[in-house]
Amino acid sequence: MESHDNFAYLLPFIFFVFGCTFVLLDRWGAVAARYWGMGFIAAALGFALPIVLSEAPVELRAVLAEICFLSAFFSYGHALYRRFGVPAAVLPRTLFASVALAALCYAILVAHDLRTELIISDLSSAFLFLVPLWSVRRSLRRPIDKLLGIIAAMVVLDSASRALGTLILTGSGTYPSLDSFFASDYAFFTQVTASVFGFLLALTVLGTVMLDVIAQHRQAAEHDPMTDILNRRGFERAIPDFTKDSFPAGAVIVCDIDHFKLVNDRFGHAAGDTVIVGLAAALRGGLPGDALSARFGGEEFVAFLPGVTLAEAGVMANGIRLTFAARDWREGGISQQITASFGVSSTARGDHSMHDAIGRADACLYAAKSGGRNQVVTEGQQGPPAAGVAQTLRVISVA
Repeated sequence: MESHDNFAYLLPFIFFVFGCTFVLLDRWGAVAARYWGMGFIAAALGFALPIVLSEAPVELRAVLAEICFLSAFFSYGHALYRRFGVPAAVLPRTLFASVALAALCYAILVAHDLRTELIISDLSSAFLFLVPLWSVRRSLRRPIDKLLGIIAAMVVLDSASRALGTLILTGSGTYPSLDSFFASDYAFFTQVTASVFGFLLALTVLGTVMLDVIAQHRQAAEHDPMTDILNRRGFERAIPDFTKDSFPAGAVIVCDIDHFKLVNDRFGHAAGDTVIVGLAAALRGGLPGDALSARFGGEEFVAFLPGVTLAEAGVMANGIRLTFAARDWREGGISQQITASFGVSSTARGDHSMHDAIGRADACLYAAKSGGRNQVVTEGQQGPPAAGVAQTLRVISVA
């Protein structure tokens, strides 16, 4: 009996520690960590209240514990919805939880039927977790997410089988039998299985949360905060490795904003930032979805287009150039046309790294700048294309 009591004290402590850990991880931007934390804290209270409030009426302890357990499984389900970005059916689940609580209160306070209470509690908890799990099943793609789905399914099956076991192995009983029931080996066994699956769920959730935190910090470390495209570090990690057997065929575009220092000097750095964001947006809109675009620093951008020929990349670069040059910047406080110059190259068999192709594209960019700016120069081109004839800056009249 002493081991039963020690276990009863240990279980809520473990769940409470996990819950507090998840709440703290929420401050680091972990997806759904807050709701996992609320769920485990609620479960810890559900296990602890009958012990802490040992002098309170049995019925009061039972009602409070059931509220905690329903809240825990509601939070678990909500965490699944948030974790995988699936719309949470808050209202239907809230209505179901309210009906389940009303039925539990009737079984506890009116019918004094422990058996019915336990069955309703376990089935309601299983349902509150099963519906979200079923809703997110197609989103379980990563190994850690699949493991989370398996453990969550085991928790659901454990709750449902516990309800079935109660239905088969117990007869109808009244509330004075509550203490003797919880002192039985059967109750202890069900508590052990619930705690084991709960502990496995907590460990799996901890794994998903930590991986999410790492992914978010990596996202922040490898993306430019202003434009939300790759920075130089992220680009270096994302580009293909030339030391491998497969040759990464494709094209490279290097571009920067013409007379950018004059833009900053005349209109201010906030306006300059707006122009940088605008060029990044033009690159996103004018390049294929698998292109790797990066801001290398200042107003310079680099993009790698896998599987794209030099001629195709030149056409894309010119389209981006025209789009960018045609933009009206007056809403950003800029009263002149802003243009950009582009250099385009392709990867070659003799390249040792992507930087060889970037170097050739950079030389083309220099040629575009020297040729009058606002043009595209491709590798091997003898002179600037007719479509990229240098254009002088023109002033847009302010309305």
